[in-house]
Amino acid sequence: MYVKQSRRLTRRESQDVTRARLIAAAEKIFVRFGFGSSSVERIAEAAGFSRGAFYSNFQDKDEIFIAVLNKRRLAITTALGEIFRRESNVVTRLQAVRDWYVNQEQQKEWIILETEFTLRAIRNPAVKVRLAGLRRQELETYSALVAQHFSQIGRPAIDRPETIALSLMAIVQGLGRLSLINTDRDARGRFAEARNLVFNRLIAIDDGATARTEETEK
Repeated sequence: MYVKQSRRLTRRESQDVTRARLIAAAEKIFVRFGFGSSSVERIAEAAGFSRGAFYSNFQDKDEIFIAVLNKRRLAITTALGEIFRRESNVVTRLQAVRDWYVNQEQQKEWIILETEFTLRAIRNPAVKVRLAGLRRQELETYSALVAQHFSQIGRPAIDRPETIALSLMAIVQGLGRLSLINTDRDARGRFAEARNLVFNRLIAIDDGATARTEETEK
C-alpha cells in the first residue's frame, strides 16, 4: 500500500511554526506568572524547545511579549470584523460591539499584564519604542473600523476616526484599571454609566437615530 508522505516544511515554514508555538506558550506563561516572574526558560520549556531555539526566534522576553500582544490585536481585529460582516443592522451591530467592548474591560489578567509592561516601557526607552509601535497599529485598526461604521450608515463621524478610536481605547483601559482597585459596591453601575456615556456619544447613538434606523430597516 502506497502512503503519501507529508511535504517537508521549508526553513521559513518551520521557523513560522516554531515562532507560533513559542508565542502560544508565552501567552499562557505570562498569564500564569505575570511578566516579571516569567522567564525565557519557562517559555521555551512550555513550548517544547530549548533556550537556544527561543533566541533563534526572539531577541528577548520583551520582544515575545510584544508578539503576544500583536497576536491578541489580530484576534480582536478578526472578532470585530466578524461582527461587522454578521450584523448588517446598525442597532444590533453596535450592541454586539458594545458587548465586546465591555468584555475587554473585564479581562483583569490582561489589564494587569499590560499595566506591568507599560510601566516597564516607561522606564526603558527601547521597550517604549516597541510598545508605541504596537499601539499605533492598534489605533489604526480601530480607526479603520470606526471609519467603516460611519461610512456604512451614511453619516459623518463627529470627530476624526482616530480621535474616536483613541477615546474608546482610553476609557476601556482606564475603567479596567480602576475596577481592579475599587472596593465600592456601587462602582460597577457607575462604570457602566460612564462607559455607555462615552460609547454612545462617540459613536453618535441617540434614541431618535436608533428609532429612525429601525424604521428604515423594517
